[in-house]
Amino acid sequence: MVIKSLHTLDYVRKSFNGSTSRTARSEIGQFLTPAVIAQFMSSMFESGPQHVKILDPGAGAGVLFAMCVETLISQKNRPLSIMVDAYETDDAILPHMEETMKRCQSLCTSGGIAFQGIVKNEDFVSVAIAETRESLFAVPSERFTHAILNPPYMKINSQTAMIRRLYYSDIKVANLYAVFVWLSMLLLEPGGQMVAITPRSFCNGPYFKKFRAAFLRTMSLKQIHIFESRKKAFGDDDVLQENIIYHAVRGLQKPKFVTISTSEGLDFGKARILSIPYSRVVHPGDRDMFIHLDVDDADTSPVKRIKCFTSSLSKLGLSVSTGRVVDFRAREHLRQAPEQETVPPNLSVPFPERLHRMAC
Repeated sequence: MVIKSLHTLDYVRKSFNGSTSRTARSEIGQFLTPAVIAQFMSSMFESGPQHVKILDPGAGAGVLFAMCVETLISQKNRPLSIMVDAYETDDAILPHMEETMKRCQSLCTSGGIAFQGIVKNEDFVSVAIAETRESLFAVPSERFTHAILNPPYMKINSQTAMIRRLYYSDIKVANLYAVFVWLSMLLLEPGGQMVAITPRSFCNGPYFKKFRAAFLRTMSLKQIHIFESRKKAFGDDDVLQENIIYHAVRGLQKPKFVTISTSEGLDFGKARILSIPYSRVVHPGDRDMFIHLDVDDADTSPVKRIKCFTSSLSKLGLSVSTGRVVDFRAREHLRQAPEQETVPPNLSVPFPERLHRMAC
């Protein structure tokens, strides 16, 4: 049954991609989830309650909630009822999602499980902000036992009404995928589980610090899967993106260990699996709250090796820029002729084949 589902759901995804413009999909950050990824994500969920409520905030054709439903009904301890709330604003893909929802209804009915599926042609962010805002006018919201998501990947225009609503709700991130994850975790009930596939960019850096603080305060990180190749997760869409999949549970109690798995691409059965202390993934006392995706053994870990340094860049009076240093932005530091404390600029120009590069 699962193999047939994988073929059916992937056929829908490939057919939709073939009939729509990649440019149009990119403009709304839409990259549909391959069925094999959806199956792996669904397998991350732990056994849940008898009455399951699933949130899929950017459902597309419905592959994620469909595989989640199939995984639940194939378990030994099956739920008594399943409810799905699926959000999608792209009118073109709604008919496919509605067909997927009907299929879930049929599977549950044949298995004697009560099912309710709701297709919401609404903006998830606007609805979720209204339901999670703490005020006298907050709308009483549904709380979910499961959230499974492949959110849109795109930056938010700083001039839009959305960014103002987010800031008013103290949700301060500039990328839409982090907004979806943030709001989804707020809609989970205590003990509720989330599995998401997103870029790994939120794991460090100042732009996602508030997001990390909220996520690590609210959620207990259980498992992270890392793709070694940037090309494989969404290869059909020619997406070069460093993605990770992660499973977390809403609650304050942190685990002693986090499962870190890695695969070259979609060969999840061949994944390398490590159990790493939580304190190595999120360092105690780290004010930046970085999430360390350390896939090396403890003795060879770069993090362990770098701890031999006793100073820091700030103590040495140094700062680092990870972007390109271009000459027109640093004219005051340029010199017409070499001096004792100058170095040649690193320019992006073709290097003559007959000349040898000099190490400096």
